[in-house]
Amino acid sequence: MYRAPIHRLLVLTTLVVALEACGPRAPSASSSPWSGALEQIRSAVVAAGGYSPERVEVTASPTLLRIAIGDASLAQADQLARENAAGAIVSAAETVLPQQEVFRSIQVISVAIMHPGTAAETHTEDVLEFRKGPSKRFAHHIT
Repeated sequence: MYRAPIHRLLVLTTLVVALEACGPRAPSASSSPWSGALEQIRSAVVAAGGYSPERVEVTASPTLLRIAIGDASLAQADQLARENAAGAIVSAAETVLPQQEVFRSIQVISVAIMHPGTAAETHTEDVLEFRKGPSKRFAHHIT
């Protein structure tokens, strides 16, 4: 009696089930309370920087907050100007972080400065990373 295909199917099914159950899943940014919390960050960044709401995108995972800003003049600015703008963006986000339980485990805030255009023309100009320090504040991290 030949059982190899059935045995393989049983092993494969067991592996898939085990992998699906392995570790916590990252919450969906569109699920509540993530959606409301991300919108609060977005609103704070828009208000602090005067950016167009359509040009600010905020996404998150349990340990990383990513803020993308589409701003042609900022994308063409010098490095110091982009670093200063990113610092202001992080400061705006930091005002919201303690208010939302979903952000308690955030360790890194990444600010992407995008050069906007059509879908084919849009590109990332710079990405600046800020890491949480012992003081619980985020500081620019240079690699």
